[in-house]
Amino acid sequence: MDFIKPSSNILLIEPPFYRFFGYQRWYYPVTLTLLGTYLEERGYAVRIYDADRPTPQCRPLARGEVRKNYHLYEKALSNEAHPIWSEVRNTLVKYAPDVIGITSITPKIESAVIVAKMAKELFGKNVTTMLGGPHVQGMCKSHPGYDFGPHFDHVVTRIPNLVDRKPNKKLILDYEKYSAENLSSMMTSSGCPNSCAFCCHSFEKRIIRRDIINLRTEIEEIKEWFGGVGPITTMDDCFFSNKKHFDAVIALFKENNLAFNVGSRVMALSPEKIDAFIKHGGNHLYIGVESGSQKILDRVGKRLEIEETIKRTKWLTEAGVPWQAFFIIGFPFETLDDLKMSVDIVDKIKPTFVSLNRFTPYPGTKIYDDYYKKYSLNFRDLFQLNNKSVVQLPEEMEEYINYMYSVFDKYNNDSNLR
Repeated sequence: MDFIKPSSNILLIEPPFYRFFGYQRWYYPVTLTLLGTYLEERGYAVRIYDADRPTPQCRPLARGEVRKNYHLYEKALSNEAHPIWSEVRNTLVKYAPDVIGITSITPKIESAVIVAKMAKELFGKNVTTMLGGPHVQGMCKSHPGYDFGPHFDHVVTRIPNLVDRKPNKKLILDYEKYSAENLSSMMTSSGCPNSCAFCCHSFEKRIIRRDIINLRTEIEEIKEWFGGVGPITTMDDCFFSNKKHFDAVIALFKENNLAFNVGSRVMALSPEKIDAFIKHGGNHLYIGVESGSQKILDRVGKRLEIEETIKRTKWLTEAGVPWQAFFIIGFPFETLDDLKMSVDIVDKIKPTFVSLNRFTPYPGTKIYDDYYKKYSLNFRDLFQLNNKSVVQLPEEMEEYINYMYSVFDKYNNDSNLR
């Protein structure tokens, strides 16, 4: 980022999205805060504006409710008088930055464009606008030179080793208004060594693990700021994968008497690690099951056998560990029978909670390159939380997908009552 002058005032922005349709997002902008810390280390004046911070009216939503509320986001995109856009404009005027960095995953790109356009209308050539994020990186990987529009001066695709530092959360505007639980989210590692055909994390097949001393300072800070609350939620994809790192980090949590939630691959589970997880304060696990169809697992490169999923998640149930199963549905090569297998496997593995997610062809992934790159789709057209899917499925499959959302929302509700 040599184009940033040493004297520049920088405002990093998480564009609004979830709060438009009332969803209570649970984490603070972790990677944006890491970027702010990185820039601060290099002498820049940096502030972070989380325009997607939940309002008091936001609440946890079932997956079906999220889909039904998506139209509120679409409506807000064409309403310049919306209170959230007024807040964004007032914040830009107040801080009058020289440089604005906007992060955007695929669903937020329309919102990011509005923020950048607003900045240009306010400050003209006196402001430099940057766009970044993992999905932006993927779009540039698949389409070198892709034009994200006239409101962005630069696209930043990659800053290495961001995770290898303690994030300075005080850079976030109004950070004191976040809940203790929200600011207790953290990363102990980033990346994934696997090559799943649908995942934007497959760009780099490696894991960067934070130094234990580095982690200790953040854990102690969380404990000091928030009175030792828990659970801490780690945002790692593969927490269980490296035994040495796993043992060291859970020892830190136990040393500080903090409960914690983590994510793991199915094949990294073992009775010994599950037992250690529980004894050191483990509270909840997030597991990527993805599908109940072996054909789909093989097609997406998951390197996972259905029998192993059933066997290993049974260890969690027997140990009494609450756990959440993530599924992806709507692949372009999926059939109605494949979808039904995902419903069937839930009855066999009995997770505490099911998170059902509609497949999105992220640029840079194998599925995108194999099926969608040739169509030259606009970045904004790729997201399909609403029903305007770029994956054209038969009507009977779309009807069954709607049925799956209702079935699993009921399952989750009944699970919470048990």
